[in-house]
Amino acid sequence: MSTRIPLDGKILGFGPMLPLVAAGIGVWTLPGTWPLIAIQCAVVWGALILAFVAGVRRGYGFGDPAASKPVEIAAAMAYFSIAGLSLIVPRASIALALLAAGYAFVALLDRRAGRRGNAPAYFATLRGPQFLLGCAGLAACWAWLMH
Repeated sequence: MSTRIPLDGKILGFGPMLPLVAAGIGVWTLPGTWPLIAIQCAVVWGALILAFVAGVRRGYGFGDPAASKPVEIAAAMAYFSIAGLSLIVPRASIALALLAAGYAFVALLDRRAGRRGNAPAYFATLRGPQFLLGCAGLAACWAWLMH
């Protein structure tokens, strides 16, 4: 199986990370209360993307008989749980840290899954840069809160 990322994979993979990068830049450059709004948007968007990726992993497990069902269920539950928890914790700094950790997990685990046949093979190439880009945006928001 090819690890070459198809064009739609690039567009649909990196495109959703751009709002997180924009939020990370925005918190440091926008005036007034806009940085707080950017953080709220980053938490909600970050959680939505992580929950979506949980569904992608579980859906792949349903669609490919060679995929390990226990691995797919565990990954989906972990991603979805982190996403949900980030939406209910009382502090944005905790939510951002949870999401950044969740994104780092995706970067690591989905790359591994792509290599082992538990996700599309091109995830081995895509997921690292894709989710580390999103993680950088989340980390920039977290750093702004901590400064």
